[in-house]
Amino acid sequence: MEDKKGKFLINEIFDKIFEKANLSQKEQDEVNNAINKELIEKPFKVAVIGQSGVGKSTTLNAVFGLKNYTSNLAEGTTDIIEEVFPLRDGFKLSIYDMPGLNNDEEKDIQYAKLYERILPGCDVIVYIINAHSRDFGEDCRILKDIVLPICNTNEIKENLIIAVNKIDTIGENIDPNDPELQWDIINNLPPTKLKEAIKTKLSDITDKLIDEGLLGTSNGLQPHQVVFFSAIKNYNLQDFIRAISKAGNRGWIWPATVGFEQAGRWSDVKLN
Repeated sequence: MEDKKGKFLINEIFDKIFEKANLSQKEQDEVNNAINKELIEKPFKVAVIGQSGVGKSTTLNAVFGLKNYTSNLAEGTTDIIEEVFPLRDGFKLSIYDMPGLNNDEEKDIQYAKLYERILPGCDVIVYIINAHSRDFGEDCRILKDIVLPICNTNEIKENLIIAVNKIDTIGENIDPNDPELQWDIINNLPPTKLKEAIKTKLSDITDKLIDEGLLGTSNGLQPHQVVFFSAIKNYNLQDFIRAISKAGNRGWIWPATVGFEQAGRWSDVKLN
């Protein structure tokens, strides 16, 4: 990684710092070697949890730069699929495709044991919720009773992100025949009426998370750990990357290496 073209963004940032800091070449080499060791020798580990149909595959493709990733997790399975993706300059991304719980007491016990084994070793834990679901009480139960306690016990709460996907489809549940509630495909934006409907839905979801103690409490998450997006439309994914960058001790690695390289193709329009 000696030539500038092959450097990670974080190396380029430190090169600029070195120019100002008057460090010796030996000191610069020591810093760069430590950075490269952290990046290359330890895969960036991501656990993705979600019920069937929430868009795990499209999220992984959009946010983590994978191409044509498809979840091979069978419905009702108690397995965990781990795949390691070599990306660039030796950097590796490890994905744990986790089964979503389904209100089956026996399977819940098995899943909880799997979660307890895998989640503590992950740099980022993404729990995906379907934005147009009429009732995500089951997701709240899983988060409150299983996922969040594991995170708190292992002091990895900062690694958890609640990702509300498919905000582009919210209008379809209201009136599928109203063109003002359909996504503007040409501009990749919600029209005004749909934008207001999305705001209302997101407010309802946020209120539910607060009521369930999942957001804004001492044991709950912070606002930046809840993101609203559309993976299939590549919309509002910049908030996702910001949440990853704040995750735990290694969240900075993703945007500093691969994540920000894709940012130019993402919509930067805010709903508020």
